[in-house]
Amino acid sequence: MNNHELILYKMKSAIFKLFSNPMNRRAIEESLEEFKCHFIQIFEMEFVDILLYESNRFVPVRKNGEATHQTAFAEDQMNAINPLFSVSFISPGHEGSVSADDSLIIRNSELVPLAAILFKASEKWLDFAASPSLKELKSVLGTYFGQEIEMERISEQEKMYRRLFEMAELFNSTMETTVILDGMVKVVSDSCGTNDIQLMLSQEQRGIAEAYRLFDHLNERASAVEAFLSGELTLERDMEMGVNLLNAPIRGRQGIYGILQITSALDSKVTRTEKDFIRMITNAAGIALENASLYEQSHRLVNDLQLVNEASRKLNNNLTLDEVISYLKRQFLKAFNPDEIAFVFYDENNKTTLSDYSTHIFHEDIGMTIIEPMADHFLHSKEAVFDGSLSLEFNYYQSRIALPIVNREDMLGFVILLHKEQYYFSFDNFKLLKSLISHSSLAISNIILRDQLQELVDKDNLTKLFTRRYLDEIVLSSIAKGESGVLLLMDVDDFKLVNDAFGHKTGDEVLQQISSHILKMVNGKGVASRWGGEEIAIYLSTFTMQEGVEFAQSLVETIPFVTNPSVTVSMGLTYWDGKMKDSYNELFQLTDQAMYHAKREGKNQLVINGATSLRK
Repeated sequence: MNNHELILYKMKSAIFKLFSNPMNRRAIEESLEEFKCHFIQIFEMEFVDILLYESNRFVPVRKNGEATHQTAFAEDQMNAINPLFSVSFISPGHEGSVSADDSLIIRNSELVPLAAILFKASEKWLDFAASPSLKELKSVLGTYFGQEIEMERISEQEKMYRRLFEMAELFNSTMETTVILDGMVKVVSDSCGTNDIQLMLSQEQRGIAEAYRLFDHLNERASAVEAFLSGELTLERDMEMGVNLLNAPIRGRQGIYGILQITSALDSKVTRTEKDFIRMITNAAGIALENASLYEQSHRLVNDLQLVNEASRKLNNNLTLDEVISYLKRQFLKAFNPDEIAFVFYDENNKTTLSDYSTHIFHEDIGMTIIEPMADHFLHSKEAVFDGSLSLEFNYYQSRIALPIVNREDMLGFVILLHKEQYYFSFDNFKLLKSLISHSSLAISNIILRDQLQELVDKDNLTKLFTRRYLDEIVLSSIAKGESGVLLLMDVDDFKLVNDAFGHKTGDEVLQQISSHILKMVNGKGVASRWGGEEIAIYLSTFTMQEGVEFAQSLVETIPFVTNPSVTVSMGLTYWDGKMKDSYNELFQLTDQAMYHAKREGKNQLVINGATSLRK
């Protein structure tokens, strides 16, 4: 290994060290600062700085909002280092002088710039740069910087979605306008790192903790009016004030309720991710405000509430799905007097099934022309449909309400009500039907879930494998029927060391990785269960001895490659045919002995119990 190859090896080792502890992920600024130290040490340099390529320009790496270096980069000085900087780099504007006289542009495999390393070239660097190893170093650095930038992007996205989730929980847990608006302003302020946020509402809201003002359509800035009218974000660059103004409409399903105006420095950039985040937060707040308003109105609808309460009591009884649909049809016909009504449900493949309790028109060809557009609509959106003046394609049906049957995030189906008169259904009808559907959705979901409940009871929550009790029942039934089979019992080797070294959370993840792998292999061939702790049992019905051995050996060989950290397993196997005379307990004990024999013999292997002991 010559000197150039040795230098390259040191750089690779330094980069590997930066990625050697993925459990302790640091900010990109800290990682690049450590990388810079390695670069300085290996090439014996006096000065090194790193610029990242963002928005068609090279910008300094920033830490806590400040550039990590204290030097300024004038365009003529930058151009002397590399002509690319003269058009791509904008000076951060603080005083100092450039001490760099050379640079290295880092690109990905598609030759897109990722970063630039500025430095005062040393003799060691000049010698290395003239060698063939420079090309490989660029490739290595391209991979490293690409991964650092991508991990930083993923980290920012994770933070964004975490805030969105927290806001969704808040909005879904309250009907208080104050809480909704205060929460919206706070999360946007925290995310954008600014307190310069103005809340403008289209109507008077009493009791708002955060300062706000009424939206003045005649005197607001044009960009704010455009956002209010279009329902889309607008961005205005005010050169006189030296600021950017981002206007985010607070949009619900039925209208715009105000504008959230965010002011930032003119030289700052609002990223697409930040815009999407702000849009989702304000939209969620708008919908939450609508829900709060509907909630307040519902207190005045005593008669409707009585109907809802009566329906709730009825639906809470232990009814079948047909009984629930029959009851709902009677209530809907009585309360809304529609000409036609349909109940449609989705199966696991998103195919529609029409309830027999739907009126006759939906069982004819014309009915499918009404159902199919709604089925497609509700697969892509949970928005209700409320029309009062339909086109002629509906064959003289002018009014329509279509509501999804949803339980949490699960789309179960939908209901359609039709009438021949225009604007026959009032908005109060729509709200009442929505309330009834909301209550019945839970009952319908409970009926569906009731059929799935036994399966959930029979499965281990962590691994999604069946429980030991369930496997016991399956094997005992198989033995009683005189069927042959194979029983495998495995134990994760040195699992306590995994928990001690990485923590119980990582230990749980290893068990989940093993279980997921087993479920893929067992699929349709038998039953896998969590026997206890880190022990897993697998019953393979109607397998021959040879098939069972091949299956078990495949598990032993592949499990180290599907786990992180990698672990091995010790496994015992017992085969029996229909003439077995031993009890199930004895069968398990023999398999258990074989497994522990595998552990005593060095682990990471399969031991087969003697089949003759199980035969007459």
